[in-house]
Amino acid sequence: MGSVLITGDLHGNTKHALTLVQVAARNDCARMFVVGDFGAWEHVHSGRRYFDVVNKAAKRADVTVYFLDGNHDKSSLLHELYDDQRDDEGFLVCRKHLRYAPRGHRWTWDGTTFAAFGGARSTDKGWRLAREARKEEHAAKRRGYGSARTPVTAGTLWFPEEEMTDDELDALLSADGSPVDILLTHDKPRATEPKFNRKNKPECFPNQDRIQRVVETLHPALHLHGHLHYRYTETILSGGDRWTRVEGLAADPDAAPHPAYTEEHSWLVVPLPYGAATLDQPRAG
Repeated sequence: MGSVLITGDLHGNTKHALTLVQVAARNDCARMFVVGDFGAWEHVHSGRRYFDVVNKAAKRADVTVYFLDGNHDKSSLLHELYDDQRDDEGFLVCRKHLRYAPRGHRWTWDGTTFAAFGGARSTDKGWRLAREARKEEHAAKRRGYGSARTPVTAGTLWFPEEEMTDDELDALLSADGSPVDILLTHDKPRATEPKFNRKNKPECFPNQDRIQRVVETLHPALHLHGHLHYRYTETILSGGDRWTRVEGLAADPDAAPHPAYTEEHSWLVVPLPYGAATLDQPRAG
């Protein structure tokens, strides 16, 4: 028997990340899992430093931090750096106490089966691309003056791989579409209707439809996600007479826009093993 701490988006917020590592330790959780927008920005120095600091804190607390990719994580770089560094469970080892679950990854903890599907649509894509273009214009001028150390800025704020493609999802579900107990994603399933929904926009619907398809294929008893920065609970049909309990988690305090937000909205302790008999057991602070 054990427990895992599931948390919403961290966005590279070091203070919040370290707070949640301590929450995991206080709740006897040897594992902490972040459902996307973790802060995987190792293409910049501050991102590498963030990984190092979180890893060091996790080591001290005897906690291993896992994460899947959100729309604001540079997942292509994670694969480039760590694809050949996988642990026995198939996670990419970014640091000894910091591990990444690629899209479609499946594993078992304490008799409970899990699957992770990262990715989502950035509603601020236009702003991010425009800012990249402005930064690149300034960088190009500096390079013109002989500053060879000025980097190219394309792909530093918006990442083309942010969403799953239909082909990618087809391949993942074809490889293994068997049921799981717990599904972890960044995006919400299309069927949920939280009272506060920052992503209720046409450009967001295709990826939500993909997550809905994952739910209706894998039939999880429990599904946890982030992305909305809003805490809610809802139960939806996941095919036939099967039901899935969906838990939307809030984000770090700097990103959470809802006036009713508290830090405890950003995490949930899930007892393991998990199944129908433990459907009412997840608990928050």
